[in-house]
Amino acid sequence: MNLRVIVVDDHLIVLDGLRRLIETVPGWQVVATCQNAVQALDVLNSGSVDVVVLDLRMPEMSGLEFVRRVRRGVTIVILTADIGDGQLEEAMQLGVSGIVLKEQAPVALLDCIRKVVAGGTYFHDPALKDALDRIREQETERSRILEALTQREIEVSRLAAMGMRSREIGTQLGISTGTVKLHLHSIYSKLGISTRVELANLSKRLQLNIE
Repeated sequence: MNLRVIVVDDHLIVLDGLRRLIETVPGWQVVATCQNAVQALDVLNSGSVDVVVLDLRMPEMSGLEFVRRVRRGVTIVILTADIGDGQLEEAMQLGVSGIVLKEQAPVALLDCIRKVVAGGTYFHDPALKDALDRIREQETERSRILEALTQREIEVSRLAAMGMRSREIGTQLGISTGTVKLHLHSIYSKLGISTRVELANLSKRLQLNIE
């Protein structure tokens, strides 16, 4: 199988090592090594590329910012020393096909590339699996909460989480202060909380759309 790869990392020694590793596979060719994502965008826009392997943290433009700007249809693998839950979730939402931690054996990167070019995904490290489990649990809880609240309750929740008082919320939404308090009572009951601070914290933790 012929494969054209771009490798992006701000360390020359890493670039050289990755190029040598990838080209041990017959038919795989590293067509460009780039020290930053800006260079990689230029290369990507000027020719045909099958896979981009890039570091998450780089000067000028991060790996995730690169992914946001790249055209759809390009297979992307992130190679990183570590990744936070929020970054992992965003990477998946942006369509990143695989993530390999730098502490893994070199063969893991080759396995990852093989799997993603075949149309699959690769998130096999135990640390990544744990993070994915947390993200899925949060997504399940987020969906449950948003389905439980009415549209008006979501509007009230959003303003309350921003720190607005009941009278201010009522003015904003064109309803009475008493109605706002009734909505808040219903919201607290559905979410199993009792204060606006808990509402704000829950909204932040689950990245709810009510903020």
